[in-house]
Amino acid sequence: MRQDDEVHVSAASQALERSLRRALRNHKRARRKLKTDPVHDFRVALRRCRSLAEGFSAIDPDPVWRRLRKASKRTQSGLSHLRDVQVLEAWLKPLRLTGGPAGRALASHFEKQERRARREARSSLESFPRKQWKRWSRRLPARAELIPVNERRLAQLVLGQLTRVVDLDERWTKQPNADTWHELRVAVKRLRYMVESFLPKKSEEWSTELERAQDLLGEGHDLDGLHDLLVKLSRKKSLPKTSVSRSLRRVDGAARKRRKEYVSLVSEPPRQNGRGASADDTPGASPQLLWDRWRTELAGMASISRPSGEESSRSAPRRALRVRARARRYPNRPRRISSAP
Repeated sequence: MRQDDEVHVSAASQALERSLRRALRNHKRARRKLKTDPVHDFRVALRRCRSLAEGFSAIDPDPVWRRLRKASKRTQSGLSHLRDVQVLEAWLKPLRLTGGPAGRALASHFEKQERRARREARSSLESFPRKQWKRWSRRLPARAELIPVNERRLAQLVLGQLTRVVDLDERWTKQPNADTWHELRVAVKRLRYMVESFLPKKSEEWSTELERAQDLLGEGHDLDGLHDLLVKLSRKKSLPKTSVSRSLRRVDGAARKRRKEYVSLVSEPPRQNGRGASADDTPGASPQLLWDRWRTELAGMASISRPSGEESSRSAPRRALRVRARARRYPNRPRRISSAP
């Protein structure tokens, strides 16, 4: 194996070691105090372990990666209810939803749900396999170092995840719905972790846009959940329509802002880097989406010819224009972010 290939494998094994150790450290913090930050940090560490395990399982047949992925998912799922309550409750003050009948109904709902969610979370934390995790933290990074893989194969691995992001982005643009928005959010999150772990040089170039896209998709998902909860409580408790409408306007306004920012982020032309204009800067050329540009770069690294290349080169600019056009339609209409084009 060439030296440059070994550097890439080392980056992934180091990321795995950091994630496994962070999971152990933050498990102890979360078990001691079920506050927002410890729970969030623990879930992030688990999510990174899960994403890395999925990546390694694609290049190494050892069943240990499947066991790590399942253990991460199981513990992460046990904390999801508490995390959802904590995240949604954190939106009340910024959106000024703490007063009035709707605000009181939300506060009462979160108080009841948090008690139940804490019981579930404590049970999940108690069943976390710390001894097994410690063994994994000692052995798995060393095993990852020995996997015979090169940069081309790693690029193919990340390209597969990026292709899923492209497909989901296009599906949401054509037919917006909450499920697709959620899938896109998860796919972008996994893409970010895979790029950071397997292609660190690309991570340096893409990190700003990836983090921003993940934040916007995550906040949009939160606001979707808050919208649905308000509608549910208004029907269950027969809340005054004026109070509910005022609250929904604030939630929908914040949702529209995230939607517009996401569309703008993935539609903006590439930044100048001092090395000359890119193909997208050619006079008269239509812009490509951010995801399409990155897919072209990875396809080159992976030495893969994209299927139906001529058709893809024409469809990507058209898709970028369609995304922008949909974002401009009915800009002031209140709606859920996931169901808004």
